[in-house]
Amino acid sequence: HMTRAMALEWGRHGINVNAICPGYIDTEINHHHWDTEQGRKLVDMLPRKRVGQPQDLDTALLMLCANESHFINGAVIQADDGFGV
Repeated sequence: HMTRAMALEWGRHGINVNAICPGYIDTEINHHHWDTEQGRKLVDMLPRKRVGQPQDLDTALLMLCANESHFINGAVIQADDGFGV
């Protein structure tokens, strides 16, 4: 996994490497898709039957940017509302 490999490589230089792996997120580019038959089928497969919003990723991003997360290195955070479980 690239995130873990980079965390090992750059960690010795004091650089943390982490990843946020978002699930289906509603954006300007794909907003119209969620109203199509295919889009509704995807949404029906999601645990909470809703597409994520960009702000749903904010807390994870802020946590990784905080000074208090200095000991988190090589983490892969699945922000997909449980879809990947």
